Amino acid sequence: MRTPPAYVVDTSVVVKWYANEGGADQAAADQLLDALGQGGCILRAPEILLFELANALMLSHRFPSAKVVGSINHFQELKIELNLLSWSTLAKAVELASNCGATIYDCYFLALALESDSVLITADEVFLRKTRHWPKIIALRSLQLPEPTR
Repeated sequence: MRTPPAYVVDTSVVVKWYANEGGADQAAADQLLDALGQGGCILRAPEILLFELANALMLSHRFPSAKVVGSINHFQELKIELNLLSWSTLAKAVELASNCGATIYDCYFLALALESDSVLITADEVFLRKTRHWPKIIALRSLQLPEPTR
């Protein structure tokens, strides 16, 4: 039996599961969530995603607090590996941020992908441009999930 591919998802991807923004990225985000539910991939993220998700839903998408809490409760039920904050990952994120000019928050997701031999999936175009020379990062719209094995 083949081990499913492992990905780190950043907040720009997870927000799409709840904000339903539409477009090609939305379809790819929905496929990724379906693949997770069917065991077709492993998803992980740093625990800071929870704060970023709540903040994005409340401030950018103007969700009422009850809907933010409902979204976080749903997220908690998903089989996503939440990684505790790590000093070594933070140090790597600082190094990445200083090299590419992105925020340490965003680079923490990339550092986790590099350390866990996963691929970071993001819908953040600005971050993608800043990190284009790094391996282990892919645009959500470019994601090609493997066919499920039966």
